[in-house]
Amino acid sequence: MFKAGFADNYVVQVRRTLLQLVALGLFMTLSALAAGQTFVIPGLLTGWTSSVIYFLLMCRRVKQSAELPPGQALASMRAGWLIRLGFIIAILVLSVQVPGIDFLAAVVGLFSLHIVLLINAVYIVVCGLIANFGKQNNSGRE
Repeated sequence: MFKAGFADNYVVQVRRTLLQLVALGLFMTLSALAAGQTFVIPGLLTGWTSSVIYFLLMCRRVKQSAELPPGQALASMRAGWLIRLGFIIAILVLSVQVPGIDFLAAVVGLFSLHIVLLINAVYIVVCGLIANFGKQNNSGRE
């Protein structure tokens, strides 16, 4: 079972990432509208929706694996990885086959989760560097 602190923080992080994904999806869609590139919107939305589903599948797998013994958790994570990879391949094939979906726009939408995670990682590193820089400067003055 989840430990209380882990579960609370996990839920907060999942919600925060989902909100950031929604914000990025809106930004990409409104940017395409503003630029007059309406033909890419179905592809962007297909990729973005797939990215959200991929994230939810990953979150579900992490939650399930946290409740299993280590050996079973590893097997579960490996199976989940293959399922999610198959899902991504299916979406890419779909975006090639369906005439109204722009393939490159779908790929950009698929990377929206990765963009959000990269921005979060950069934010965490920069905040940590700033906090450590302030501590180093203060410790040298004493």
